[in-house]
Amino acid sequence: MRENIAFFDFDGTMTHKDSLFLFVRFLVGKRGFYWGIFIHLYILLGYLMGILKNSYAKERLSGYFFKGYESKEFLDKCEKFLPILKTTLKESALKKIYWHKKQGHKVVLVSASFEEYLRPLCEELKIDCIGTILEITNGRLSGKFASLNCYGKEKVNRIQSKYVLKDYTQIYAYGDSEGDKEMLELAPLENRFYKFFK
Repeated sequence: MRENIAFFDFDGTMTHKDSLFLFVRFLVGKRGFYWGIFIHLYILLGYLMGILKNSYAKERLSGYFFKGYESKEFLDKCEKFLPILKTTLKESALKKIYWHKKQGHKVVLVSASFEEYLRPLCEELKIDCIGTILEITNGRLSGKFASLNCYGKEKVNRIQSKYVLKDYTQIYAYGDSEGDKEMLELAPLENRFYKFFK
């Protein structure tokens, strides 16, 4: 018997707020966070105006906040961030994940956010994790990405590199933004859920 598979976007789909800024503030503190945002305001404005791509803006900001961080310490911070991350989750999304798991379906979180801080949550929920991965050089974060930004078509690329979709009887997909469009199209119309959770 072939199993089914369900793909969940994270920020906005499963959460009430953006997790990346919340994580950065946790990592560097309130003062460090607001100063970093202030001196990179031109990048944020460029992204919001459509001049800069999502991946470029995100890598510039993560480079500023993360570059040089010792990898073991960073991963320890990711573990400690879990209780805060859990406060952002929508109960309706968690119930749907539990429903899929009860049916014996494979559940996969697919996010443009960083896999490093999403993985502890996925391990607790016993679901698979796909996210943007940070580069580590000589035991420290380089400030660059080790993978492409897991957004839009790259979500599909990462999914297809890990799973043989024809092996699954049914595919489900949950998303809430333009960056989820291609992932949603992996599922038949009746199994595509856009802005589904409240």
